[in-house]
Amino acid sequence: DWDLGFNKMSDGEQQEDELLALASIYDERIFNQSSEEKGGQFNVFLELPKPFKLKIQSRSLPKHSTRKEIEASKNTADAAQNTRNYEILEAEYLPPIVLNFRFPENYPSSSPPLFTLSCKWLTVFQLSKLCKCLDDIWAEDDGGEVILFRWTQFLLDETLATLNVGSPFPLQYKRAHAQSNKKRRGDPRAFQDVASHNKLVGAILEYNQQEKERVFCSSYFTCNVCFSEKPGSLCMEFHDCGHVYCVDCLAGYFKVQIEDGAVKALNCPSEKCESQALPSQVKQLVSPELFAKYDRFLLQYSLDGMADIVYCPRPSCQTAVMLESESSMGVCPLCSLAFCAFCKHTYHGVSPCEIKGSDARKLTEEYSAASREDKQLLERRYGKRKLQRLLDEVVSEEWLDANAKQCPCCKASIQKIDGCNKMTCLKCRTYFCWLCMANLPRSNPYQHFNSPGSGCFNRLFEGVDVDEDEDDDDWWF
Repeated sequence: DWDLGFNKMSDGEQQEDELLALASIYDERIFNQSSEEKGGQFNVFLELPKPFKLKIQSRSLPKHSTRKEIEASKNTADAAQNTRNYEILEAEYLPPIVLNFRFPENYPSSSPPLFTLSCKWLTVFQLSKLCKCLDDIWAEDDGGEVILFRWTQFLLDETLATLNVGSPFPLQYKRAHAQSNKKRRGDPRAFQDVASHNKLVGAILEYNQQEKERVFCSSYFTCNVCFSEKPGSLCMEFHDCGHVYCVDCLAGYFKVQIEDGAVKALNCPSEKCESQALPSQVKQLVSPELFAKYDRFLLQYSLDGMADIVYCPRPSCQTAVMLESESSMGVCPLCSLAFCAFCKHTYHGVSPCEIKGSDARKLTEEYSAASREDKQLLERRYGKRKLQRLLDEVVSEEWLDANAKQCPCCKASIQKIDGCNKMTCLKCRTYFCWLCMANLPRSNPYQHFNSPGSGCFNRLFEGVDVDEDEDDDDWWF
């Protein structure tokens, strides 16, 4: 017994050593150890070939909020290849493959780690193939040795070749079981972590943009004004031309131009470059007082010098909008917001511009309880459509109050817009079940929905709308 204990570590000791080694090799973006049990999560970020293109069904392209990203990622050289049913888009980054794992007591002497694989852009059947590959790697050595590093290296280095992922890559979505009473197809450890094909495309484009911004912030650039090398987090890029400057130089440049009233001259400082700074970029670099001055000048020039051009009032949008002749209504082509060109509030027709205060709810209550004659008086005063819109807004607010839930960990209010019933709190990153509000372990959050003894068994996608034209047997690759 002494010799065995001296010459060979126990399973528990090997597990501890493996977790410690993995934590020293990978940063927290890639590896997170579970605080609840011996397990954790790997995020496998694949290095895509460049250029990497996606083949997307046209009916699945997201509307409004992601149209800008779609246009930006289109490759004009592929325009002739696009058909009526498909679009070809470019993506530099795709969401990671997520490996959740937990060590059984007899690992690594007898049993492999318990695990699940999830990904947004790989189907259940593609993930099932990867699950089998991980099983085969364990079987090659007949067990007895720690295996997680080999698994993660395989996923990182061999996934693209194993699944024959090439460019253009067809984005696919197919639920493992469309209804809870149907037998699940594919490996039960594989999950395509997205609710529908429409949501898949939006998630891909959003992640690609976020990752590009993260890479920009972590990279270093030489400012073309002061010629100092600075990290991207201290720099700003002009979107049209791609020229990069440090925020200190740009802030001083913007300040001088705005104080001189030359708000239309906030171009890229490079000689003969006509790329203009977005109002949202200017707002990040100057004081609130200076930006207010800039905004007033810009509005004045837009309405006086170019009466048919205004900017979308949403701070996160700021898209240029062309007004129709003799019309004060602008409709943003990016976010579809209809607004008044003068007061920049929601479009109010022929009614004079006004600021809605806290009287809105009181007015809707008065209108709802009014007699027919009193309603007609209110409609003549405020407009029937405006009152109906206020009523709709009140109903929407009541709906939010009734449907929002609190995170079981930090009590932050959360509204589920779409997706499966495995939720993640954006504040504290806790996994929990939307149906029963139970905390889910980070090492295997899907076990809650996969265990026959659970009250939420096979209810991962309960309540999610399924596209009417989706056919369970309509598989394409």
